[in-house]
Amino acid sequence: LRRPAQAVISPDILIDYFDGRQLEKFDITPESIKHLFITHGHWDHCRPKKVLEFAAGLPHQLQVYGNNMVIEALKFADTYNFNSSNGRFTLREAHTDIGFHELKPGQSFNIGDTTIVAVHSNHSINKIPHMIMTEQSLNYVFVRDGKTVFYGLDSSYPFPLTVECLRQFDVDVAVLDATFGQWPIDPVKSGHHNLDMLAEAIKEFREAGIFHEKTILLASHIALVEILPYDDLKDEAAKRGMTLAYDGMVIDI
Repeated sequence: LRRPAQAVISPDILIDYFDGRQLEKFDITPESIKHLFITHGHWDHCRPKKVLEFAAGLPHQLQVYGNNMVIEALKFADTYNFNSSNGRFTLREAHTDIGFHELKPGQSFNIGDTTIVAVHSNHSINKIPHMIMTEQSLNYVFVRDGKTVFYGLDSSYPFPLTVECLRQFDVDVAVLDATFGQWPIDPVKSGHHNLDMLAEAIKEFREAGIFHEKTILLASHIALVEILPYDDLKDEAAKRGMTLAYDGMVIDI
């Protein structure tokens, strides 16, 4: 029943792209989307060929924002086709109309009346023994009309510099990673939270003055398999002071 995590910041911003079925299911007109923010390059957040198909069907140029790996992956998919019968790449005859915007942690910019800040998330890192950052994954802050949304998928415990960057914000809605639900996990091996780890991270954000009493805390990105269904997990989230997100959830602020 669960689908990969995506979100719309009304009226024209989409976060992550798996396919168009969620937009269709929840009556979001594809043509309304002008800006696509991608958190990182994993298959459940960014499928380059599907993004190209989506962009090709729009009457305007789609603006895509992401880390260097995401942008290079999209450009690569827009340059080549792969022939599985002979194992060779061929050049695409035509290119998709996309505006590419490579982002780095700490970068701030405006889209109309919305301010966006990219921050570094704790994901895609081989912590022990090699300390290899497989990909620089991004989370995003969106500020408009005095309201602030922090989109924090995917991530484990926040980096100190990310917390410092977020201190400038008074967050109204936080969408946070709770991938493993009630399961115990090893934070050394995982770039995600379970509910107990997320509760620890929320405490850190509160102590830093980023979250306050009225901040809406949404636990999201619940794994598509193995983890309990929504009705069996929502109370566990509530015990820890957070609301379990569900497909089609709408938040007005």
